[in-house]
Amino acid sequence: MNLDDIPAELKWKIAIKTFQSFFLGYGTSFRQIMDEKAVRNVEEVVWAEGGKEVKKIADILKLPSENAIDVNNALKIVGMITMGKSEHETQDEASELVIDHCTSCPNFNVHAEMYIPVISMPDLCQAYCTSAVESLNPRYTQMFTKRRCAGDDYCESIIGLKK
Repeated sequence: MNLDDIPAELKWKIAIKTFQSFFLGYGTSFRQIMDEKAVRNVEEVVWAEGGKEVKKIADILKLPSENAIDVNNALKIVGMITMGKSEHETQDEASELVIDHCTSCPNFNVHAEMYIPVISMPDLCQAYCTSAVESLNPRYTQMFTKRRCAGDDYCESIIGLKK
């Protein structure tokens, strides 16, 4: 078998599963040798750095990031490429503000599939998304008002102009 014999869709699924296993594995491993505060600090730095890579991928794909709508779309597209399919419902959309509900999150789902608690997921997701949004367009930022990993039915993300 050659690499070209493997369908692109299968390669994509394997790459995403590998990525998900990696980030779950290092968090679990770090917790065996470090205290929780140190682990969270390391994880947040790693995830914030990962968020910065979203801009590079968006640029390769020539995704616009001029306003909140563009930034939200780029974040979702790159996120689905790197982390797997998610489902979103846009609640409010204007050039300077987008409110989006994520009803199916691949990160949350993989934790459930692997029976791994979502110990630091809210902080990591926030670090990643804030970094990603601010790298896509430094005039904007992102925050969550609801989170599935905190018991809500969906994640509510707000992307808007910095104050």
